[in-house]
Amino acid sequence: MQCGGESTSQDRTAVVAAGAGDNTNLYGYIDHDNVWGTNIEPPESAKLALKPWDQRHSVETWVESGVDDQMIINIPFTCPVRIQSILLYARPSDLAARKCAAFVNCPNGLDFDEVQLALDGRLGPPNSGRAQADFALLTGATEVTAYPVSASRFAHTHSVSLFLSDSLARTSSRMYYIGFLGKALDPRSDNTHQHDVPAATTGTREVDAVGSTYGAAAMPSVR
Repeated sequence: MQCGGESTSQDRTAVVAAGAGDNTNLYGYIDHDNVWGTNIEPPESAKLALKPWDQRHSVETWVESGVDDQMIINIPFTCPVRIQSILLYARPSDLAARKCAAFVNCPNGLDFDEVQLALDGRLGPPNSGRAQADFALLTGATEVTAYPVSASRFAHTHSVSLFLSDSLARTSSRMYYIGFLGKALDPRSDNTHQHDVPAATTGTREVDAVGSTYGAAAMPSVR
């Protein structure tokens, strides 16, 4: 992996309904046939968490890690995208993943040794040897939560690898929904993917980098 560089600051956003502004749900731009996971059996079942928006809170399907509570999900896109938020729903339980780190543009994926070397407490641009985002999930969230990410680090994204971990059970972890808000950089996007779901909804919460009116102690730390 060539995923060192200096961490850049992230724009801080108050807690608002996800999709305020011109964010678009990028579900229609995910290359679903080529999504795969590590420590997930079979690897292609990683795509079970990448659901249409109207199924975001369904508990009938999920992705679950194998021998421990760590898994990596590799998600390619059909065209370059600019990601503004990562959408996650783990459903409250001892199996809920509680941490997420994101790596941009590693098309061949990552292994766990590479991930651990990259997670040194600092962030960097793509192909820098560091993660592009690293945050704790909102504890006990009962709906999809939008986690803002750095505009510069996710400005031209061909693929994202998500490292999910740290369930209370430690034996395995689960994720029920994964999605993205942002903008497709395909110039034809206005004429294609007409089924894309607008992101604006009161059923999703966006979290701040350092906390919000709910209190910093109650909010995830998103870097």
